[in-house]
Amino acid sequence: MTVQRATNIVVSTMSAAPLRGTIAIDCAGTVATFEIDEELAHRLCTDLERFLTQAPHRTRTARF
Repeated sequence: MTVQRATNIVVSTMSAAPLRGTIAIDCAGTVATFEIDEELAHRLCTDLERFLTQAPHRTRTARF
């Protein structure tokens, strides 16, 4: 399996009731689009929260 670096991610809402949307991930000049529902969005949020809390946070330096 080849792993590509995502360069941009766009989340769009298609419907509010029931909650549905799309996630578009730009990777190496190709955009992969996925449809998600509220359940999947909550699972993704939980997984990302776990990911973000595993490693020490890096501080961003201000750019002027």
